[in-house]
Amino acid sequence: MVNRTVKTLIVLVAALATLTGSAQAGDILRLYGEDSVGTASGLFMRIPVGARGIALGKAYVACATDGAAAYWNPAGIMRTPGRTNYFASHSEYTAGIDLDYLSWHHRRQSFGFGLSMGSLRSGDILRTDEFHQEGTGHYFNANQFFIGASIARSMTDKFSIGITAKYFQENLDEYQTKAFLADLGILYFLGLGDMRIGFSVKNFGGDLQPGGSPPSSGSGADASSEFQSFPAPTVGSFGAAKTWQLARKLTVLTTADFNHPSDFKESFRMGSEFGINQVLFLRAGFETSRQEGGFAAGFGMQLKRKQFLVRIDYAYSDNGSFGTTHQISVDLSPLFRRKADDAWRRRN
Repeated sequence: MVNRTVKTLIVLVAALATLTGSAQAGDILRLYGEDSVGTASGLFMRIPVGARGIALGKAYVACATDGAAAYWNPAGIMRTPGRTNYFASHSEYTAGIDLDYLSWHHRRQSFGFGLSMGSLRSGDILRTDEFHQEGTGHYFNANQFFIGASIARSMTDKFSIGITAKYFQENLDEYQTKAFLADLGILYFLGLGDMRIGFSVKNFGGDLQPGGSPPSSGSGADASSEFQSFPAPTVGSFGAAKTWQLARKLTVLTTADFNHPSDFKESFRMGSEFGINQVLFLRAGFETSRQEGGFAAGFGMQLKRKQFLVRIDYAYSDNGSFGTTHQISVDLSPLFRRKADDAWRRRN
């Protein structure tokens, strides 16, 4: 079983090396991301979802064993408490922008699959130009969305892998950017309590380029026949997490991630969750290498009623000059019990 795990890891590393070697606009993960600040497109795909993960400082690649697993680490689909999860998240982002995320996934003994979608809506934006700096009276929108399909597999009782394929589209006024991207995730339980390590590479794919022709600048210069393309917003994360039993009804989860974007400097993410009787959870987290903000906090309530496990989470995050954001998410997992073979006899 150990040899099988090692072989699987070797195959995955080789696949990533092949993808890295064949990238055109740049490596999947640049060695020095801070030298490429502002060069990636589709940054909407990096906005985190799920109040629990955000409240933990986004140190969630090894903790995503819930309805948000398809976003953070698709391998976590195989480690959810129930076999089916329904998940919804809403964020009030900066400048009146709303971010919504929905997902569903189902797992069996060694195989799982799921669907997810997310959307960012800007609302109406007043159009301006050099002659009407207070507005022309006309409006436009800048909306983005994606839909994804995930598959996951348990290679052993401790090791699982997963992948999510996504279609991304950005609508900016009359222009559109379309792309196919993918996420890869690995989750491994070490056998020391629930200690586990996670690894994910998100949003790798080809360059992103708006369709159509750029508008004329009006200066008499020849306009380019097409828009410039930019790399995908790829990011790699490696993390570890463990739950510590303080007393019979008191637990503390500690989690930490190393985050490496392709177009920004690396950061460390750290978070902690204090659990009371597996019902009430208090959380706080922090992300380094940010000039402003980085702190997050929140709470959650988990209720188990008959055959349903419901968790409601809230998160507050500090974005510095961009103000604060608030997130709320709901995770529903039916815990259906398997009926005995002769259960139908007792009903008659």
